[in-house]
Amino acid sequence: MPEEAKAALKEFYQQVGEKYPEEEEVYRTLRGMLRREFILGRLAGLKGTFLDVGCNRGSYLESWQGGPRFGLDISLGALRQSPALLTGRLVQGDAERLDCFRPGSFDHLLCSEVLEHCLHPGMIFTGIALVLKPGGQALLTTPNYHGRRPEHLPLGILEEYGVECSCGGSYFHTAYRPEELEAMARAAGLEVAESGTLEKEVKYAAKLPAALLLFVRWINRFLRWPRLGRANEAFFHTFTLACHRFCAATRLERLLLPLVREGVRSYIVMRKPCTQMEPR
Repeated sequence: MPEEAKAALKEFYQQVGEKYPEEEEVYRTLRGMLRREFILGRLAGLKGTFLDVGCNRGSYLESWQGGPRFGLDISLGALRQSPALLTGRLVQGDAERLDCFRPGSFDHLLCSEVLEHCLHPGMIFTGIALVLKPGGQALLTTPNYHGRRPEHLPLGILEEYGVECSCGGSYFHTAYRPEELEAMARAAGLEVAESGTLEKEVKYAAKLPAALLLFVRWINRFLRWPRLGRANEAFFHTFTLACHRFCAATRLERLLLPLVREGVRSYIVMRKPCTQMEPR
């Protein structure tokens, strides 16, 4: 059964990579913009070999200027849409099987928004520990949650792009708290340099837009108009961005951010212990 579930997930993400322009859709939302800014800020100025696990079409690889860069993604469809400058630098593979790379190959590693899609999260951390050089560093991000851990998400906008799922109208998608990421990192033999949450701005900027979003969704349960559903989602993201910009311009953000305890996304920075010298 686990093998069947794995095969179904692989097929699902092949479709997602081919049909859904994730980078274009996500990075024009407030969440996507904040996440991209956070990650690029952490990567800026770093030097050495770099691996992006779950690279999609290579957005972060394009920005890397510190040395040789490589990407891995399960979707060949997504990799085929990568820019020409990444030709020969991309591998179709499973994030849970990073042993396709030689041990100790990379100085830096990024694994953003991948863990929540994987059935065996501990294997991701084991793989990271394997492919990092001693002293190498990895940044991993994933959705955060409160209360009960989420397990599935409805297809939502994916359905509009023609993505189908053999398990019905939802797909496996979970989340992790920072302390859970820390525990998995330590179990894999990695040192935790830092952990926490990000995208706190979403917590206040999306309050009113989310209320309108849910109200229109409720109405559309009866109307069943696909165009209304898409327009509702687009308006939500536009309204959220407008609220954030208003709060930033009026400096309300200074009052609101301290009231936000946690962001909607977790992150962890890990290091591989320098227990051995790299051969020269």
